[in-house]
Amino acid sequence: MKKDRKKLISPFAVLSVLLFIIIGAVYFATDLSAAFADRVNSTVSRAFRIFMAGIGDIFPFSLIELLILCLPIILFFVIRKAIRVFADREGRVRFIINIAAFVLLIYSGHLLALGIAHNTSPISEKMGLCETEVTKENLSETLVSLRDEINLIAEDMPRDESGLFDPGYSYDEISALVCDSYDALAEEYGLDRGFASRAKGVRFSFAMSYLGITGIYTYPTGEANVNTQYPAYVTIFTTAHEMSHQRGILRENEANFVAYLITTASGDDCLRYSGLLNMYGYFSSALYKTDKEAYYAINGELSPLARTDIRAANAVTEKYGDTIIEDISEWINNLYLNSSGTPDGTVSYSRVVHLVLAYENARK
Repeated sequence: MKKDRKKLISPFAVLSVLLFIIIGAVYFATDLSAAFADRVNSTVSRAFRIFMAGIGDIFPFSLIELLILCLPIILFFVIRKAIRVFADREGRVRFIINIAAFVLLIYSGHLLALGIAHNTSPISEKMGLCETEVTKENLSETLVSLRDEINLIAEDMPRDESGLFDPGYSYDEISALVCDSYDALAEEYGLDRGFASRAKGVRFSFAMSYLGITGIYTYPTGEANVNTQYPAYVTIFTTAHEMSHQRGILRENEANFVAYLITTASGDDCLRYSGLLNMYGYFSSALYKTDKEAYYAINGELSPLARTDIRAANAVTEKYGDTIIEDISEWINNLYLNSSGTPDGTVSYSRVVHLVLAYENARK
């Protein structure tokens, strides 16, 4: 009897189930205690994310992109194997158990790298920020401040022949600047220090554009992947955003907020410009919905160079957006965010406005 069980259940399947039980129990415990989630996320989960990022960093290209491209070949061999073993009852059962074990292993990794991070205490609580009511007055005030800062440095930014902002940085250089800024602000804001990683541009970025994705963090490869179709001011901010996910900041509004802090606090003006212009987009959108007249008055005095950069980003969205593919992608992303502990789904991206207002209020 024991011999038969060894044939049906492999050591891999046993190990996968044990890991799922342990990680699942820890996950449910973190769901009950944000303080416990903070401890696990900053220790065990952090170590796991660093390990996975280390594997991904070995490859100069996007490993997840390669795996997706090879998916048809992988599926071919899986189906071929299934056809061969399904002729034998014991082989069929063993194959199904191993496939189920593999799915459990992937899901366990998801819980460890991402799920627990969603159960941590809010960044506003960690930074001692008080909830600030969003009004047309404070939206206007902050938008004016962002506009004025952008106007001060827009003319000094390096640009290409078409007049678009282009610092000429490689993704390794952008990643190094972002990592330096993280280390500089780690103690002040309680961020993850000493996590050396890098973002990667995706070669087939047009596919991401059709899906309405500017960047994505993939825990199985530990990579921060960036859509290169967008202008530089977007890709720099996206790099900081996805690298926030690498560091265990999983809520989208918080990742946007940290990306804003990291880029605007950087000693590099190109990163500052990126952070300011991206946040200008969030605030201008919020003010437009609240007070169109105020929005037009403020936006009318924005630097023409900054307008050029914004139009370039909008052009990419207009070229690939508003399709059934994008709608399906947004639905899947909403489903994923909701299942991962973000009840507002994709709306949570724009909730960064609340955090920035609370932050600016605390600074005052």
